[in-house]
Amino acid sequence: MSLTVSELPHKEQALFRAALKLYEVKQFKKGLKTCDQILKKYSSHGETLAVKGMFLAHLDRKEEAYETIKRGIEISPKSSISWHVYGIVCRFDENYEEAARCYEEALKADSENPTILRELGQLYTQLRQYQKLVEVRSRIVKIDSSTPHYWLGLAVAHQLTGRNDLALKVISTHEHILLDESSPFKANNSSYKGDVSELLMYKNWLMELNGDYQTALDNLKEVRPRVTDVTAWKEQKAKLLLKLDRKEAAASAYQDLIQRNPDSNTYICGYLSCNGLDISRPEDKDAVLEIIKGLQQQFPKSNALKFLPLTFCNGDDFVKEADKLAKFSLRKGIPSLFTSMKTLYTDKVKGETLGKLFEGYSSQLRATKRLDDSTDDESLSVSTWCMFYLAQHADYYGNYERALQLMEAAINASPDTVDLYMVKAKILKHAGDIRGARDVMDFGRQKDLNDRFINTRTVKYMLRNNEVDDAEKTIVLFVRDDAEHMIQEIVDTQTIWYMRERGHAYRRLDDIGRALKHFHQVSHSFETYHKDQYDFHTYAIRKFTIRAYIDILEWEDQVFTHPVYVDSAVAAISCYVDLHDRKAAGSPFAPISVDTSKKPMTRNGTAKSGQHNLSAGVGESKPAAVDADPNGSAFVMADNHLEKALKFVEVLERSVGSQPETHVSAFEVHLRMKKYFLALKSINSLRAIDDNHPSLVPMVVRINTALDADDSFAAPMKAALKGQLTKVFGDASIAKTIEENSKYLPFALAGAKGLICLGGDTNIAQAKGLLVQAASERYGATRTLKSLIEARDLLANVGASESERSTFAASAKKVFSLATCF
Repeated sequence: MSLTVSELPHKEQALFRAALKLYEVKQFKKGLKTCDQILKKYSSHGETLAVKGMFLAHLDRKEEAYETIKRGIEISPKSSISWHVYGIVCRFDENYEEAARCYEEALKADSENPTILRELGQLYTQLRQYQKLVEVRSRIVKIDSSTPHYWLGLAVAHQLTGRNDLALKVISTHEHILLDESSPFKANNSSYKGDVSELLMYKNWLMELNGDYQTALDNLKEVRPRVTDVTAWKEQKAKLLLKLDRKEAAASAYQDLIQRNPDSNTYICGYLSCNGLDISRPEDKDAVLEIIKGLQQQFPKSNALKFLPLTFCNGDDFVKEADKLAKFSLRKGIPSLFTSMKTLYTDKVKGETLGKLFEGYSSQLRATKRLDDSTDDESLSVSTWCMFYLAQHADYYGNYERALQLMEAAINASPDTVDLYMVKAKILKHAGDIRGARDVMDFGRQKDLNDRFINTRTVKYMLRNNEVDDAEKTIVLFVRDDAEHMIQEIVDTQTIWYMRERGHAYRRLDDIGRALKHFHQVSHSFETYHKDQYDFHTYAIRKFTIRAYIDILEWEDQVFTHPVYVDSAVAAISCYVDLHDRKAAGSPFAPISVDTSKKPMTRNGTAKSGQHNLSAGVGESKPAAVDADPNGSAFVMADNHLEKALKFVEVLERSVGSQPETHVSAFEVHLRMKKYFLALKSINSLRAIDDNHPSLVPMVVRINTALDADDSFAAPMKAALKGQLTKVFGDASIAKTIEENSKYLPFALAGAKGLICLGGDTNIAQAKGLLVQAASERYGATRTLKSLIEARDLLANVGASESERSTFAASAKKVFSLATCF
């Protein structure tokens, strides 16, 4: 039987305690030596073996660490220390499920250990196992009922399970502990007043969530002297008064808030609600407009009050309000005017009205040099900004030639205004002249080399033009001076837009390894965002910032829905599928070699050789790890590309299951893995979102074909699958679907991709025919630049002849006459 720590001789007990202290101060090598001293005499001491494994894990000897810990647990299977250590190592490796299991085992041997309970609570929160969190924190307060954080943690746990009433009960019952100024916890706390304020506002919020608005309002008045967040208190007061239908008092409260911030739409809409008005109701339009006019007189500088009427007014009222805002913005020279107005263009009438309004200004300025409400000549900048707006208006409607003419005139009038070049570059990009857009953006950047924004825009356009090296030289201009390895610094600072654009650039250059490397960097950044919340599970409770903490948890639950992550994940899946297909076809992709003479980029464009020191902790530094895989060969040479893709699919299905792209990507992976039931699930999920999605029928045809060709798949299951497909889709046909949707290019493209995947000379010939005619007039407005570029790339990939590609390019140029990408 293994000795416990208490059964070791006094000297070894002291060494064991010393080892634990060395772990706390991160002296891992010394701690390892200390453990070895004990093991020389007691080689089968399970708890020392487990602690030794913990040190090995922190010294990057992971395999040896886990073997040592598991050997320690085999020797001392009922030791809380051994299981606790195992849990710590699993938590360190971010294996939270296994860590929680280890902590649960540790509690079997030491059920009242507050440290283990507290850390297990963190794990349950990270895993969103809130009911277990309540149980653990209930046990903690039974062990130690005098620590304020434990009671507050229990209240938060109840709220996370939806039991706001129990959360309020805990706060109310134990408020004397939480607010006890004489407690040792509060005695040395310089932020005590702020903590009290946050706690009182949290309690009041719980009252509101319970629906007891009158009690909440009474409580709010009572705690006012102790609340330091005055704005939050006023917001809560206004909200509660409105919910109690005390509209006159609520109106006064919202007026007070508007006085503090007249640009808050929340305050303005709250004030309107106090008057029984809603901007979404057409019958309230006149009354709402009257009130807003009154507010405009009180707060003439409020941009929100100027813009808000445009969202609900129509006809002459819209023209009148738009006229006021437009003239004010033109005279002030506000470059973001069109960006602000762009949301109105979803209403076709309003978009056309704004175009006519600004055309009228342009005519007035050309004829009289003034606008109709002025007796003096306007400054030259007014005409420039008017042309600037009209150019963006023309660009929005696809009239690129007109837009560029207006931008040229604006630039001639004000050649040193950087914003003009940025918009001209954007117009060229929309027109398909990526190279021209890049050149114009870079020319504008040269006008103001201290402007970080246009520098980043230039980098983005360089990457869109596949100029990876030039983009790298440009982006490092704004990297901090003391950074040794500039590009690694960009990765470390999680500049996700750059990593994503760089990944797409390499994908277009058919450098799949580097593309995957950057898409994984984006994914890693989002995983870091998600994992970084771990420490906040205790930090926020210690700091009493509960309201913000709840918001953080809600944000973290949605973090993988971010468009940058979704785009990068879909692109990574496509890369892995491509690697699988090439390997299956007998021509696997070979990683593109790296120029070994090229050294890490520094700010001045020079390079430094050797390793670089990066911060490794308090008082420590270590050489930065050299990039062992600069060309992404590890991703290319992976044994199973589809398994790698499946990890992205699983995240997308959990996070953005309502987006069609998720299920299209999932289908591509499942079908190749011969997981036909999962492929069918992807089809059904896509159909539930959009039963007329262009990819739907091609997916059905492909799975039917795959089932027919797979003799290894059990016949009864095959019959069941095909029966379900026939029941829902009947005799699905790609050709029939394209014919039924003959005016929509997305159906032709989806059909062509489906035929290419099916293979065979006949299918490939049909796909080529569809792609060559992708710019045909019958497709009308569905011929977007993105869709035509996709058709171009598909033609190249399918081995179209020079004649076929030339025919397509000629017809595409008729649609986008300024494009240089065809």
